[in-house]
Amino acid sequence: MKIHPVAELFPMLSASELSEMADSIKREGLLNPCVRQGDTLLDGRNRIAACKLAGVEPRFIEYVGDDVTGFIIGQNIHRRHLDESQRAMVAARLATLKDGQRADLQGAQICAAKSQPEAAKMLNVSRRGVQNARQVIENGTPELVKAVDEGRLAVSEAVKVAKAEPETQRAVVQKVIERPISSAKAVKEVKAEQNKRDLEEARQDIDRARKERIESVCDLRVCSCAELFASGIKPDAVITDPPYPQEFLPVFTELAEGCKLAGVPLVAVMSGQSYLPEVMRRLCEHLRYRWTLAYMTPGGQSVQQWQAKVNTSWKPVILFGDAVEWFGDVAVSKPNDNDKRFHGWGQSESGMADLVERLTKPGQLVCDPFLGGGTTAVVSLALGRRFVGCDIDSLHVEHAKARVMA
Repeated sequence: MKIHPVAELFPMLSASELSEMADSIKREGLLNPCVRQGDTLLDGRNRIAACKLAGVEPRFIEYVGDDVTGFIIGQNIHRRHLDESQRAMVAARLATLKDGQRADLQGAQICAAKSQPEAAKMLNVSRRGVQNARQVIENGTPELVKAVDEGRLAVSEAVKVAKAEPETQRAVVQKVIERPISSAKAVKEVKAEQNKRDLEEARQDIDRARKERIESVCDLRVCSCAELFASGIKPDAVITDPPYPQEFLPVFTELAEGCKLAGVPLVAVMSGQSYLPEVMRRLCEHLRYRWTLAYMTPGGQSVQQWQAKVNTSWKPVILFGDAVEWFGDVAVSKPNDNDKRFHGWGQSESGMADLVERLTKPGQLVCDPFLGGGTTAVVSLALGRRFVGCDIDSLHVEHAKARVMA
């Protein structure tokens, strides 16, 4: 016996619910017969399955009305405790039916939009709910769709999960099924686990390459910023700390021009604040401004700016490029971790590591064209990133190489 396409839209009962129904049928018999129209089953899929479990022959009656769709929906809505999300999923599927034939629910053209409000009204759900359900059906994995059908995930939450990669979708569903947890928290946990795996794999790759040939993952050169970019490098991100005194302001123009030439997608430039307006002018002339991060230096690291009469405990990190990934805009150095052992203007490893981890991904190529003591190089390699950088002082480059090899 074939199943009517509208009846097929409603999710089956869970295994435990079917078992309970089968026990009831064993005790009391099948109280409500299944309904068919000729050789098409309109109502009773779950009862037939439960009868099979109970070893009882199902009973049937013939439907004699005119509104088959209305009958099927009415039987399911009034009898079963479907939540808002499950009703929205049924409505979304109902809107894909045309002339009694089921459309391909995995990406085929949806039928005329006028059927969607009608389906929403019949199932007592909002139009927004139906639109969300359609997104889940069209973009979600089978596991995600099933999780909503079974009432484990709200359709409003599932639509956000549906935007993730299939592997992420499946992992989120598994977490939601394993224990009571919101989809938002499940997504966060899945991403954290994936980031941890990516970092470990990248670190292993970096370690293997370092043992074979350090230059393959850490390219340190004696040259200017302009010469480095003119060489044809294509970094994924520039994270750098140019010198702050007034006489070095031209290097910010040189940096911006070089990043533009290389098409660097993300540029993060640490700066002092005494000449910040001029720094911003020079950088923004060539690069697309995105945001300013606060680089915190807690503890006894505050610097006295006599001219402005300010004890400052933070520095601006000016970010350029398109908004692609989300990030938090406060990076923090460990208290009293201002490290001047390798360079008079050196930054702490903990603070630079926070920036590198916040703004880049394992395996990417990080660039610092103002190498100094090599702090950005050290933390980039430790975090599974490749590195390229330079300094005009050959002694600084030699010290940085020794530090990287240590």
